[in-house]
Amino acid sequence: MTPPTRGRPRSEEVRQAIHQAFLAAMLEDGFNQISIDAVAKRAGISRTTIYRWYKDRDEIALEVAIELVNLPEFPKPTGDYQADIRAFFSKTFEGANERGPLFTALMARAQADREFAEQVWQNFSQPRRTQLAIIIQSNPAVADTDQKSEAQLDTLLDLIFGAIWYRMMSGHAPLDKRFIEELCEIIQHYI
Repeated sequence: MTPPTRGRPRSEEVRQAIHQAFLAAMLEDGFNQISIDAVAKRAGISRTTIYRWYKDRDEIALEVAIELVNLPEFPKPTGDYQADIRAFFSKTFEGANERGPLFTALMARAQADREFAEQVWQNFSQPRRTQLAIIIQSNPAVADTDQKSEAQLDTLLDLIFGAIWYRMMSGHAPLDKRFIEELCEIIQHYI
């Protein structure tokens, strides 16, 4: 999602400075404490520059989250199911453990704004969900059984992502290697 620009064209260097300043402020002070003034000061730019590109901090948060999910090092399926599923969960958990407050703030904001929720779904949640679905369907065991219905796969994906979000938001249990293995076992039972 790239907001429409007004005035001068966006500078990639300034955009990255805004993203880095926003992420640093959020991790240091918490999402609810972030102000556009604080982000501008950290980035070494004027708040007018930020407002030229973003309506509010929620738009910055969403763009930062989308960028993080789309980084080249996020694993793409290779066809090796066992490696792919574990790489997907490892990278997902790495991001959640490092930047969980960003993701939970997006989800909280989405609860209050249907349009924002749709942007989060289209640009952040759905692409990751689709990638996991592709990995699950690449499991050789799936080809050896009757194809599970799309509704069953959707429910499985809800259960998996629901468990991840619940752990991120409640902090009651870690997102770690043990949880990866537990999720892989649950997926095997599905298949």
